[in-house]
Amino acid sequence: MKQTINTKRLTMMAIATAILLIQNFVPFLGNLPLPPLNPTIIHITVIVFTFLLGTRDGMIIGAIWGIIRMIRAFAMPASPLDPLIWTNPIIAVLPRLLIGLTVGVTYQWLRKKWPDARSLRISAFLGSLTNTVFVMLFIYVFFTEDIAYLMNIQMDNIVYGLLAIVVTSGIPEAIIAAIIAPIVIKPLKKIY
Repeated sequence: MKQTINTKRLTMMAIATAILLIQNFVPFLGNLPLPPLNPTIIHITVIVFTFLLGTRDGMIIGAIWGIIRMIRAFAMPASPLDPLIWTNPIIAVLPRLLIGLTVGVTYQWLRKKWPDARSLRISAFLGSLTNTVFVMLFIYVFFTEDIAYLMNIQMDNIVYGLLAIVVTSGIPEAIIAAIIAPIVIKPLKKIY
């Protein structure tokens, strides 16, 4: 029985990794082009698999996404910022790992108090926002001067520039995650 469970788990982890690879390396499969924004939906994969497999595996899948993002920054940078920002493992891996932790812990806590649908939505929202907030925080900590220069803003205003990104990208991404993740996970829970 334990071998069957491990085989099933490893199969699901491999599927998650394959989806993350496709989302990262095939244009437009990891983003929703909604002008003027281009929100990512890759974090939804981490969120869904966290709901499906649990906190530990969600953290592993998040770390896998971060490692894939680092490789992409080296191999095919999409912007001049990619080699600067996304090659730093603290920025590329840690926030993604924290998605799994946030979603898993929040969901386990909320589902004791609220209906499953509400717990899924709130956990997905917070997991998504965790990624954005920590990426922006680490960018601020490690690359304040570089980002201020590239964003063409004064050093005193860098916090406002990064907060603008959280508001214009992070919150819409979190709302999208709160809508899509529960819709995707409901049928998956029935078959897994």
